[in-house]
Amino acid sequence: MNNVLKDSLFVSQNRKFDEIQSVVRQFSAEYVGNSIIKDNIFAVIQNYARKKEIALELLRFPIHDDELWALTFLKQDTIFVCVNTALPLCKQFFAAAHELYHIYCYVENADQSYIKNGSMLDSATGDETGRTQEDLEANAFAGLLLMPDQLLHEQILLYGIDKDLVSVDSVLILMDMFAMPYKAVVLRLFESGNISHQQAEKLLEVGSADVMERVSLTGKAKRWQLDGKGTESFGTLLEKVEYNRQHEYLTESRENDDVAYITQLKKEYGLD
Repeated sequence: MNNVLKDSLFVSQNRKFDEIQSVVRQFSAEYVGNSIIKDNIFAVIQNYARKKEIALELLRFPIHDDELWALTFLKQDTIFVCVNTALPLCKQFFAAAHELYHIYCYVENADQSYIKNGSMLDSATGDETGRTQEDLEANAFAGLLLMPDQLLHEQILLYGIDKDLVSVDSVLILMDMFAMPYKAVVLRLFESGNISHQQAEKLLEVGSADVMERVSLTGKAKRWQLDGKGTESFGTLLEKVEYNRQHEYLTESRENDDVAYITQLKKEYGLD
């Protein structure tokens, strides 16, 4: 059995998967609504933090390491979420949804260890299987949040996808609609009962190079394979520096130091 399937929460801990699905339904009702999230995942995270009245900084910047997708940590009672914008957008969205589960566990007092100790999502965890129990749950949470059963069923009907003949191109259509990575879409098709175990295994045998070749040839989901150039964000840092400058809260030397620091940050990450 393919590891993506065998090690998934749906296969290895089906009862726990059902619990996560219930959590996602309640979460979506309160913070998302009945819509496909895609790049709005960052707004969802901020909305959750706002409603829960927690301090959160969302940082998006390029980390030139394909193995590192995202990380989350707690510092001075503020949650910092960092997402690697050098990755394809679809992986960034999945990473953000994955980290949202860790934040949820921290806020709801289910498990505070991940955020307090620092959470790091690497490619093996995001693209293959979770290494810890909470990572397994976070992957399931991300998939269910970004591609709910009802909306998936609607898109399958709208695009006339034959469940008995689901191909790589069929998966690309759904990747385009939901802005999710290939393996995550295949897994959701299997979890939702839209394809069989055998179909899922066959689709997962297709290599990433072959998938990208079809993306290039068909143009489907191509927009979500681009990196996040132009979407970089340093949270509220720039806003706070400008606020302090306008209100003359800082000495001239401190203000110059802050501007120099921001300039250095931009240069280091190629954002000049």
